Amino acid sequence: MKKINFNVLPFLFWDLLLILIITLPAFISLLKPGYFSMHDDQHIVRLFLLEKGVKQGYFFPRWVDGLGFGYGYPLFNFYPPLIYYVALFFRLIGISLIWSIKLLCIGGFLLAALGMFVLVKKLTSRLPALLASCLYTYFFYHAVNIYVRGALAEFFSMAILPYIILCFINLYEQTTLKHSLRLGIAIGLLILTHPLIAFPAVFYWLLLSLFLFVLKDKARFLYLRYLLLSALFSLSLSAFFWLPSLVERKFTLVEAVLTKELANYQIHFVSLSQLWQSRWDYGGSGPNLADGMTFQLGKIHLFLVLISLIGAGGYFLRLKKDNRLNVLNYYFFFLALFLVSVFMTLDYSFFIWRQINYLWYLQFPWRFLTFAALFIALIGGYGAFFLLKLQPVLGKISIFILVITTVFIYQKYFHPNQYLLVQDADLITPYKIQWQVSRSSFEFIPAQVKTRKSFLHTTIPAIEENDLPARPIIPLSGQGEIQVLRNDFQNKVFLIKAQTEMKVQINTFNFPGWELFLNREKIMINDQNDLKLITFAVAPGSHQIDLKFTDTPIREIANLISLIGFFAVMIAYFFAS
Repeated sequence: MKKINFNVLPFLFWDLLLILIITLPAFISLLKPGYFSMHDDQHIVRLFLLEKGVKQGYFFPRWVDGLGFGYGYPLFNFYPPLIYYVALFFRLIGISLIWSIKLLCIGGFLLAALGMFVLVKKLTSRLPALLASCLYTYFFYHAVNIYVRGALAEFFSMAILPYIILCFINLYEQTTLKHSLRLGIAIGLLILTHPLIAFPAVFYWLLLSLFLFVLKDKARFLYLRYLLLSALFSLSLSAFFWLPSLVERKFTLVEAVLTKELANYQIHFVSLSQLWQSRWDYGGSGPNLADGMTFQLGKIHLFLVLISLIGAGGYFLRLKKDNRLNVLNYYFFFLALFLVSVFMTLDYSFFIWRQINYLWYLQFPWRFLTFAALFIALIGGYGAFFLLKLQPVLGKISIFILVITTVFIYQKYFHPNQYLLVQDADLITPYKIQWQVSRSSFEFIPAQVKTRKSFLHTTIPAIEENDLPARPIIPLSGQGEIQVLRNDFQNKVFLIKAQTEMKVQINTFNFPGWELFLNREKIMINDQNDLKLITFAVAPGSHQIDLKFTDTPIREIANLISLIGFFAVMIAYFFAS
């Protein structure tokens, strides 16, 4: 058993305390009563529906009722679930929906700051790590994600990325199965947090793998084998989500609304001047300079990029070759990745976007600011490290001033536009779920549902407020009595006492996986109507109707892959040295 070094515990305590103090102004506004405004105002509802599905007995409820204008849709078959399972933990210990989401946000800030600190401390030293942690926390896009967009999955992915880089470096330094497993788990968590961030991240990981492969002087091919094993672990652990999502998105409106019209990547490139100066506001993204949100990199952050370049030159000239090469290799590599990230936000990169169709699902080229934030914080940490090596006293004073100045200047942006004095019950009413939230996100409803053009000339479902279903099942013709025996998300049971031949409609969108049973005999589903709702006919008499949402073959395969992957990782981790 590895012994605990109690001598390091005081240092660990003070490091954690300093990180908390530095980070606190970034989330202190969340400690106020009530909720807060954001673009993506769906998180409370998604958490509520996940909790409801889990309590119904579905550990991973792919289908949820209520959303999709009351007709339901396969939310968690396509939307990454991890952040809501984290928030669900808070719910299960009795915390409110609102505070569960708030604690998720606070945890995201703290995990991101800690991850950056640990990473930069490993690469340099303690004081540069504190500055890098501060820079990462107070990067503008961090505030935009949580307080403007409400993009909590993307926000939380920023908390995972530093740990992935750390796992790569640990595997490089100690090429063991345990470090390979840790890297695989970290990447798997990112896929389950935000697959649209994980996809372009593969490019960075390939470059980092190649960079470390070149640096490694011994056991290179063992290192490569463990990298491939990490990739296998990550893909298998998360297969239950990404594989069905990838294969079955063709059955939804995703293609129509997420890559075209207002979500077309071509109108969301950032202007070079916006990286230096763009107004802070709580609006959205538009073509050219018609943006209501900022894309600034931060003047202090850019100043430290310049300082790091000057410091790297001095470091190269002043120190011996054996001491400087490894540090400078990492520094210039991360600098190159930062420049690539910024380049991908600009229209100069249009030729790349045009060729890689899957990038279109990112919708917004400025999403590469997620990676720019990661690398500019690393570069800032290196700038402080170089200064410390060249001028130790001046370096310490400068780091202290930079941390104080960064927090003082940027904390004013880390608050929502509005505070909403509401309670849980106000945010999960049937009207809120079926109409207000459903209108803001409907890309996962079936592709064949009738659509129309909005006043903004975007594609929306041809569903009006008076179309919202009041009951889960209704008769379309004939006479009889209908009783609802069970109305779970993925299992519905009805009793029909038909006096005449009846045509009946279950107010649920038909989607691959739904199976309909009449008196325990499987029957065909008729969905030939504008909204692709499940309909069927019954003869006079008493009938039990069962509607079950089952796993399609691709979901069963994906579940099996993840199950095998999970046990393989557990067994391998137990026996790994």
